[in-house]
Amino acid sequence: MTSEQNGEAADKLLSDMVQDADEYYARLNVQQFNQTRIYAAVMGSVIWFAVFAGLGIALYFNVKGPDITIDLLWAFLTAVASGFVTGAIMYLVRRQRASKFANLGALLTKMKQGRVSSEDGLHLMDLMHQAALTMRKQRLDSAFAYGVGAFILVSFVGLNPGFGGLAGVVTYLYFRFEALREYEKEDERYEVAKRDIILSL
Repeated sequence: MTSEQNGEAADKLLSDMVQDADEYYARLNVQQFNQTRIYAAVMGSVIWFAVFAGLGIALYFNVKGPDITIDLLWAFLTAVASGFVTGAIMYLVRRQRASKFANLGALLTKMKQGRVSSEDGLHLMDLMHQAALTMRKQRLDSAFAYGVGAFILVSFVGLNPGFGGLAGVVTYLYFRFEALREYEKEDERYEVAKRDIILSL
């Protein structure tokens, strides 16, 4: 191949890489938004569960007779309100934080506006790899959140903390496996793309 053909091939490689990175960046933002909602929902559920359990135990030992049913209803509603407020606050706080992928977004904007170099392509690959590492941590955190959610749901519905604990562990292990598997795929893509860019230099 001539130097001109090599240059055209390198430009096409970088153009395809920018397009792929742009799609990946959009997926990252959607996943971050979904994980923010999950985090808020789980934190709200934990607070609801803790408040209801605490008030329920206090009522059980201090209230006797038919009045306990009404008191338990108020305890349940108080716990629901506490969980909702906590979840809403957590959601708003996390949504107001700067995106963890701001550097990747800024570089993509720059690269889509003009001619890009192979060095920019290497920097883009490094930022995508950092983003994949960040997503792995967030997905592992989400796996724990899913496990806690499964424990609360099964424990409350089935009234069996033992089954709840088992459901929580199984749920956590499943989503942890999926998070690690997804990261391995992204890591392999990163290595292949980086090798292609280096060969095009």
